Amino acid sequence: MLSSLLFASRSLIRSPGFTLLAIVTLGLGIGANTAMFSLINAIILKPLPYPASEQLERLDRATPQNPQGRISPADFIDLRREMQTYGEIGGYTLGDTSLSEPGQPAEMVRALRITSNFLSVLRVPPQLGRDFLPREDLPGNDRVVIISQRCWKNRFGGRYDIIGRIVRVDGEPHEIVGVLPAWFNDWRHLGAFDFFRPLALDQQKSADRRSTIIRSIGRRSDKLSHAEAAGFIANFGARLATDFPEVNAGSTWHTVPLNGTAMPNNALIMMAMLISLSGFVLLIACSNLANLLLARTMARAREFAVRSALGASRGQLLRPLIAESLLLAIAGGACAILVARWAADWLSVRTIGENGEGIVFAFDWHVFGWAFVASLVTAVAFGLAPALFALRLNVSDTLKSGARGMTGGRGHQRFRHGLIIGQFTLAMVLLTGAALFARALDELNNTRVGWQSEHVVTGTVVLPAAGYPDPDRITAFQRVTLERLQAIPGVASASICSFTPFFNWADVRKYVVEGRELPQPGREPAAVVNSITPRYFDTFGTRLLSGRAFNETDNQTSPKVFIVSQLMAVALFGNENPIGHRLAQTGIGSSQWGEVVGVAADIKSILPDPGPVTFQLYQPMAQDPRPYHQIAVRTTGVAPSTLLSSIRSIMTQLDADLPIRQLEPGDTTIERANSQTAILRDMLTAFALLGLGLASLGIYGVIARTMAQRTGEFAIRFAARRNHQGYHPHRADFRRQAGADRISSRFLGSGSSCATACSH
Repeated sequence: MLSSLLFASRSLIRSPGFTLLAIVTLGLGIGANTAMFSLINAIILKPLPYPASEQLERLDRATPQNPQGRISPADFIDLRREMQTYGEIGGYTLGDTSLSEPGQPAEMVRALRITSNFLSVLRVPPQLGRDFLPREDLPGNDRVVIISQRCWKNRFGGRYDIIGRIVRVDGEPHEIVGVLPAWFNDWRHLGAFDFFRPLALDQQKSADRRSTIIRSIGRRSDKLSHAEAAGFIANFGARLATDFPEVNAGSTWHTVPLNGTAMPNNALIMMAMLISLSGFVLLIACSNLANLLLARTMARAREFAVRSALGASRGQLLRPLIAESLLLAIAGGACAILVARWAADWLSVRTIGENGEGIVFAFDWHVFGWAFVASLVTAVAFGLAPALFALRLNVSDTLKSGARGMTGGRGHQRFRHGLIIGQFTLAMVLLTGAALFARALDELNNTRVGWQSEHVVTGTVVLPAAGYPDPDRITAFQRVTLERLQAIPGVASASICSFTPFFNWADVRKYVVEGRELPQPGREPAAVVNSITPRYFDTFGTRLLSGRAFNETDNQTSPKVFIVSQLMAVALFGNENPIGHRLAQTGIGSSQWGEVVGVAADIKSILPDPGPVTFQLYQPMAQDPRPYHQIAVRTTGVAPSTLLSSIRSIMTQLDADLPIRQLEPGDTTIERANSQTAILRDMLTAFALLGLGLASLGIYGVIARTMAQRTGEFAIRFAARRNHQGYHPHRADFRRQAGADRISSRFLGSGSSCATACSH
C-alpha cells in the first residue's frame, strides 16, 4: 500500500490541474458540512458550562396560550417549600436597570433579579468576592450587585479593587460584592446579562399568583431519575390547578433538560435545513469528483488492461485508485478545516450582540473527527465509480478498442450523464430555495399589516421602583414626557406603550364577557394586551374602525375602557356591535369590568410565528401604569435619525439616572430584530452559489477531460476527411490540412492507414 501511495502521489503531481480542482472541490464541499457541524456542536452537542449540567432542568408552567410559560411568585414560593424531595430550585426574572457613574451618562444594562441561592444551584462560585447572602433576598437588604466577567473587564478595567465599590443602579447606591468567572458568559444561556441583583420579593409580590414573571431552574437530586423528577413537578402543578383554579386551571407543569434549551424549536428546524443543504453541496462535490475520476480512469483503461493481461490481481488494480482517493480526501479534509474556520469566524462576527457577545465556535476533537469521517466517506463515495469501472474492464475489448475505448461504453456515458444531471438538479434546488427564502425575508421585513414604521423613532425606558414607587409618579412622568416630546420641532405625534406593533406582545390575559355564560376555568378567551397613551394609533398609523380612541379623561379615577381588535370583536360578539359591551379580566379577585369603546384594525408583527394568542386588546396606560415603556415618536418633514439627539437630551433632562435604550428609527429596529434571519438568508445564498459553482466547475472539468481523451479520435476524423477530399495545397484551407497532417502523424503513427482508422 505504501508503494501504491507513492505511485498515486506521483500520478497526482503529474496532473496538477486535476489535483488542484479535486482538492478545492473537496475542501468546499466538506468545509461547508464541517462548518455546519461546528455550529451544531457549539449549540446542541456541547453541554452548558455548569458543573453536572445534566442534572439541571427548567421548570415550565404550560398553558394553551404559552407552552413554555413562567410561574408566578406565589407558586414559586409554594414550590420551594416542597423541594426537599426534588432537590434544589432557584429562580430569576428580567430586571434591566440603569447604571450611572460620576461624570458619565446613565446607561441601560442587561440585568437579572435572582434568588440568593441561584448561583449555588448552577454551581457557579464567584471568581472575586462572594455570593448573595440569604438575608439579602429580603426587601431593603438587596442593594448589592454581582457583575459578569465581561462587565468587570470592559466597564471597570478589570480592577481587583472592584469589590466594595459603590455604583448607582436605578438611581440608588449599590455595592459590588462579586465578579463571576469568564465561563459563566456562555451565550447559550445567561451570557447576555451583566448585572445580577437579589430577587427580594415583598409581601405583595409574594402573594401574587397572576403575574407569571419568574423563570425557575431546578437541580434534581442524584437519587431521582429524570422521569421521577418530572412526575414530582407534574403532580405539584396538578395540585395547584385544583387549589387555585381561577389562575391555574388548564395549566400543566413539566421539566425540560437545561442543556436542551439553548435554541428554540424553530431554530432547530432551521439548523436541520442548513445541514441538509450542506449535504446537497457535498453530494455535488462527490458527483464532480466521481465524474472526473471516472474520466481519468477511462483514460487509463489500456494501462489497466495491459496490467491485467500481465497477471495483475483485482486488488493490485484497485490499490492505485484507492490510494489516489485517500490522498485527495486527506488533502481535501485539510482544506475543509480552513474553509470551516473561515466560515466560523464569519458567523462569529455576524452574531455579535449589543454586549459584544457572539457565537463561540470551539474546534475541538468532535469537529476534527467529523471532518476526518466526512473525508473518508467522501473518498468512498467518489472513488466507487472508477473502482467499479476498473473491475468490470474487458481486457480483450479494451486492447482492441483503440482511441474510442478511452471514453467508455454507453453504460458509462449514461452514468456520467446521470451524475451531471444530478449535480445541476441539486444546484437548482439550492438556488431556487435561496431565492424563495430571500424573497420571503424581504416580504417579512417590508410588510406592514395594520401599522407603519416609516418616520417613527422608538426607544425603551424602564422606570426604577425607587424613583417611581406609585402609579401617580409613573403617570406624571408619562404626561411630562409626552408634552416635551410633542414640543420638538418636526414631531407629528408622540406616544408611550408597553409594546410596539413590530413584534409579538408578551402580556397575555384572560377575559370574560358580561352577560355571557362563564366558561370553565382555564378555557376563558385570552388576549395579548398593550397599554397605550391616547395618540398611539396616530403614531403607528393603526386604523380605528369604529368607536373612539382613548383620551386624557381615561385615567385611574374614570371607569375602565378597552379597545379590541377586529378579530377579537368578531369572535366574541359576532354580528353584534361590540361598542358598549363590557369585559372583565379573570384571576385577579374581584372583577373590574371595563367597557369596549372602540374597534381597531388587526395588526401583525414582522415575526413569522404570531404565537398561540391572536386576540389583541388595548387599555389606557393611565388606568394601568407600568414601569416598562416603549417611547414612540412620528416625525414630519424631517428624517427620524435627526431627532435622536433631541429625544435623548429631553430624557436626560427629565431624569439623569434614566437612560433610554435602543433609541433608533423603527425600520432600524426591525432590521436588527431580523439580523439572525438575515444570516440564515446569507448562508442559504452561499450554499446555493457554492453548489452552482461546483456543478459548473465539475461539468467544465469533465468536458475538458473528455475532450483531451478524444484528441486521437479527432485526429482520425481530420485525417479521414483529408483523404476523402484530397490534398490541395493551393486551396484556402491549406493551413487546416497542414494541421490535420501534423495531428494524424502524431497520434496515428506511420504504421496506421486511414482506412484502418476509419474502420475502427
